[in-house]
Amino acid sequence: MLGIEAVPVMCILFLHTDNNAAPDKFRLILASNRDEYYKRPTRQAHIWEEDPTVIGGRDLEPGREGGSWLVLSTKGRIAVLLNVTGENIKDPSTKIGRGFLAVDFVTNKEQKTQEEYHEKISLHGYKYSPFSLVTIDISSENINVQQYSNASGSKDHAENVGSGPRGWGNCLLDNPFRKVTVGTSRFKEVVETYGTKENKDKLIQELLVLLKWEKSHFPDPVLQQRLKQLTPSVIEKTSSVFINIPERGYGTRTHSIILIDGDGKIDFMEWTMEEPIDPQNPSWTSIKFSSQLMNH
Repeated sequence: MLGIEAVPVMCILFLHTDNNAAPDKFRLILASNRDEYYKRPTRQAHIWEEDPTVIGGRDLEPGREGGSWLVLSTKGRIAVLLNVTGENIKDPSTKIGRGFLAVDFVTNKEQKTQEEYHEKISLHGYKYSPFSLVTIDISSENINVQQYSNASGSKDHAENVGSGPRGWGNCLLDNPFRKVTVGTSRFKEVVETYGTKENKDKLIQELLVLLKWEKSHFPDPVLQQRLKQLTPSVIEKTSSVFINIPERGYGTRTHSIILIDGDGKIDFMEWTMEEPIDPQNPSWTSIKFSSQLMNH
């Protein structure tokens, strides 16, 4: 696509959950960036025609149509998919698209529990290019978060993720990039300061500021090792939460925020660059979906 200077797909996810949230606080706060090539065709977040309980964007890339990177179901499921860069696929002959890993969990056509679903994909993880999958199962009593990665050195099973603020990037689950650790600290501050229903507008505003954070977190030995095929200048440009590399036709093109309060109200918000994207002068469009958890 861009030869040896192609930029690996990068994304970032921040998540806060609280199973014992006070009545005025949010049970779930999610903020995520999708970084992708500007020319990759995408449909922005929408209510899916084939399943009106599902909200999310969809990949329109030929051969990958219908997959997604972030999906929510009002039945109480969320899934976020992140690629893991700097890894070699274990069996290139079996390479298949990863986008349906998130879709299949949320639509749950096979009626599998969260644990059963992770067990299934862990058995077939070798068929996919390296990824991390974060799944969230939400009931009126509990929010359960699990993570699984097929990257080398990762555990061969899913792990439960505790409550509180967490961050994920395109790295190994236990060896994050600097922008993930620093971003998670800033995310934690935002949640602690503004994470109440009364401050919802300010919370959304500050989460957007975080997702648009262009500060370089370089040098970063983990990032540099995983992107060692790229020039230092390009690597440095991927070290920020918000990525902008117009000369490579690549960068952050979508922000997503999901809030769920103690009454089961869902706010799903997305800001995305309008296609065709002009990275030097992008036009952003925003959409918001408000709904109610069906199992609340």
